[in-house]
Amino acid sequence: MPDPSWQAMQQAQQAQQIHQNHVRHHRAAHDMARAHARHTGAPHTHRPVPHTGARGGGLRGLLVLIIIVGVVVYVAHDPELRTAVGNFARNLLAHVQSS
Repeated sequence: MPDPSWQAMQQAQQAQQIHQNHVRHHRAAHDMARAHARHTGAPHTHRPVPHTGARGGGLRGLLVLIIIVGVVVYVAHDPELRTAVGNFARNLLAHVQSS
């Protein structure tokens, strides 16, 4: 049986990848809409706030990392919660892949 902390880390990484894919998809749709607006001559009135991720985020990135590590450690020590998180991650991944 795999190490529970390894499984929790893998699930956290999967959740992060799902989120990153969602953000990429959202940005691509936004960029396509902006390109379409430029092409049709429609004015672009929405100015999105730049996204600042954990990379290069300084204190904010460190805080996010500490929270993620804390959650992974907590999930790794609770078998019921570990199972629930695993099921949630699998369902979320299946939903994202079917979209």
